[in-house]
Amino acid sequence: MSTFDLSKYGIKVTNVLRNAEPSILYEQALKRGEGEIVSSGALAARSGAKTGRSPKDKRIVDAEPSTKDIWWGDVNIKLQDKTFMVNRQRAIDFLNTRDQLYVVDGFAGWDPKHQIKVRVI
Repeated sequence: MSTFDLSKYGIKVTNVLRNAEPSILYEQALKRGEGEIVSSGALAARSGAKTGRSPKDKRIVDAEPSTKDIWWGDVNIKLQDKTFMVNRQRAIDFLNTRDQLYVVDGFAGWDPKHQIKVRVI
């Protein structure tokens, strides 16, 4: 396993698998009992009690300059910055209880002129 450093995010876990090949992720999921290989060869992951998406649970921090460009309502619900920071800390605290983490570095957006780098932990 890697020793990729996530401390700049407040994460102390050192057992981190970063940008792993699909075969490694398959192996990890099977070893940890988190999925199974189905007849098509795909990995079917077990997501626990809550499955599917939760469209009414979407929150967006209400901040300039994007606030005027968001369709606020039942789907895009305003979140105050302070509430976001509390939830962010709760997520970091949870990640710090894990024995291993996975990191994927990618891009949001197809067009290279407009895409942004994204890291998913």
